Amino acid sequence: MLVEKYFPKNFSEIKGQQALVKDILAWINTWGSEKKALLIYGPPGSGKTTMVKVLAKELGYDLIELNASDKRDQTALNRIVGNAASSKTLFGYKKIILLDEADNIHGKEDFGGAKALLEIIKNTQNPIILTANSYWEVSQAIRENCKLVQFKRLQSRTVFARLKEIAVAEGINVDEKVLLKIAEQSGGDMRAAINDLDSLGKNIAMGDEKLVGSRDTEASIFEALSKLYTSNTIDVRKEFFNIDKKPDELLLWIDENTPKAYKGKDLLNSMNFISKSDIYLKRALNTRNYSMWKYASDLMTGGVSVAGITDSRYIPFSPPKYFQVLGSSKKARVTNNVILDKIGKKCHCSRKIARSYLPMIAILFLNPRKGALIANFFEFDMEEIKFIDEKNYRKIEHEREELLKIPEKKEKIKVVPVTIDKKVESKVEIIKKEKESQKESEKEEQQKNRQKTLFDF
Repeated sequence: MLVEKYFPKNFSEIKGQQALVKDILAWINTWGSEKKALLIYGPPGSGKTTMVKVLAKELGYDLIELNASDKRDQTALNRIVGNAASSKTLFGYKKIILLDEADNIHGKEDFGGAKALLEIIKNTQNPIILTANSYWEVSQAIRENCKLVQFKRLQSRTVFARLKEIAVAEGINVDEKVLLKIAEQSGGDMRAAINDLDSLGKNIAMGDEKLVGSRDTEASIFEALSKLYTSNTIDVRKEFFNIDKKPDELLLWIDENTPKAYKGKDLLNSMNFISKSDIYLKRALNTRNYSMWKYASDLMTGGVSVAGITDSRYIPFSPPKYFQVLGSSKKARVTNNVILDKIGKKCHCSRKIARSYLPMIAILFLNPRKGALIANFFEFDMEEIKFIDEKNYRKIEHEREELLKIPEKKEKIKVVPVTIDKKVESKVEIIKKEKESQKESEKEEQQKNRQKTLFDF
């Protein structure tokens, strides 16, 4: 296999990512002072795993590797990675622990893997390197404990140069135009390009590149954003055609990252385009006229691109904070809905009406005794009481406990001696008594079924 035969042996043989070697060496040399892991992210075939293997070889480190085909649940990670992270090799040699495709640790197969990995990173005695195609798929807690290094998609000319070197070394009879086509079809995936060249044999004719076809690579949102802020052209909108995101979600990404790219007047002009795009999106949703989406898309992409140009060589793109807020507030929203459902069940009303009762309940909670009675009536648990009144919830819970200690009052049953009245009641008197008894029972039933309100407390 040509991929294995021409695998890079040192840093100089790694193509297209030379500028990042210094960053990675700086991390490994200062690792002892700050024990952060290294997260290398970028598209497939850009050299992430290759860089780590060459790093271990060049520096004389033992490499412990766990790839995507291995089971990576909590037990497996603690057994393999955990042991390697907490020990050194014989004669004091250090180890580098490589966890490939860290963005794929999820699902039932890898249950508890992310949590275990975070603990290992925090307590490791050896450097840990993670690789991922999309760093956003790696949990936020892990990202916060990592130094991030982005590998960009390799350019076609870089892939072409490597293919030409291999073709000459192997004596492959092939035209440079065919090599260029293979490089372009690879989509920046060096590994795929070399495999394609290998599969076509020693004599490759014009047109044979069609036998391997193009790689169906999904465009990265980060690459599209990079072009958005550096190209200064309306044609940049084409870069977003293959991005698998709805217009409203794409707008959040652009809105989040524009202040990082533009300053001053450029930022003002670009935010003007973003606000107009938001108006078009809202009108499209309200009127169901989704043809307006194209105007919104053009404004948020082409409009923002021509509004200015960035001076920064590197822009630290990040996902919208909107998603993070939704994630962090999920528990609060669930608790709020449970409270509204309990109020609605007792008061026979919708969530919308139940929400209007919350301020009144919060006021009544200022009196712990009344708060305890209300909490018992609506069957609130301590977490729900705390949600409504975080300051007084302990006092209310204490009052609830006191209420439980009060014994229930039992009515004393008076013993009335039974006397037999031999006097026979007339038919009229019997009917009259039955009517009176019926009226009393109806009155009791009405009292029982009367809806209880907050004013009863």
